[in-house]
Amino acid sequence: MHPKGSFCGGEAKYGCWLETSVGGGIFSLRESRSAQQRGQPVEEVTNVLQDGTLIDLCGATLLWRSAEGLAKSPSKRDLEREIDEINAGRPQCPVGLNTLVIPRRVSPNENQQQPYVYLNCGHVQGLHDWGQDRDTGSRKCPICLEMGPAVKVFMGLEPAFYVDSGLPTFAFNPCGHMATEKTVKYWANLAIPHGTNGFHAVCPFCASPLSGSPGYVRLIFQDNVD
Repeated sequence: MHPKGSFCGGEAKYGCWLETSVGGGIFSLRESRSAQQRGQPVEEVTNVLQDGTLIDLCGATLLWRSAEGLAKSPSKRDLEREIDEINAGRPQCPVGLNTLVIPRRVSPNENQQQPYVYLNCGHVQGLHDWGQDRDTGSRKCPICLEMGPAVKVFMGLEPAFYVDSGLPTFAFNPCGHMATEKTVKYWANLAIPHGTNGFHAVCPFCASPLSGSPGYVRLIFQDNVD
């Protein structure tokens, strides 16, 4: 699948999935991936890879980036600077009244400064027991009283998946990986082949299938409170 327009620049649109034969011919998709009869020839699409092309190999989906495209993408250091900028705002947990810190690396250990996002509303807070339903594990947001799941927030640190640069103001649902608004919306609207004839959207950083509609949430920090 080729993207429509430049992959990196924030204006990319996802294209449509097609089948490429061993000889390089382009065809429309089969009725199912196991069907013997291939689709109709598609003459107007090239088989030459371009920046942002997705390749599905029997369930393993690869993203191809060109050297020119990667040069326009944010570097890992750029992404770390965005984390530092958010942390410099000293986002607060309204319940624990402590400063939250977005980590650069995923840690299995619980940390009082680890931010959590309420996936139904987007408010970011620390880990606490207020409003927790012991039976379902859902939590009531103390700011808007919306009930729903809460997960750790982590920065998506693979630069190749970004379609633009900027602050990570959105997160995927349900994994909590943060990225820029246009990056999150690009991947949330892109259907990846799944099973014999299905498609679903996934987080590019961890491959978790996205939940709900639209599959992401805007992050709301209680920051710059001094």
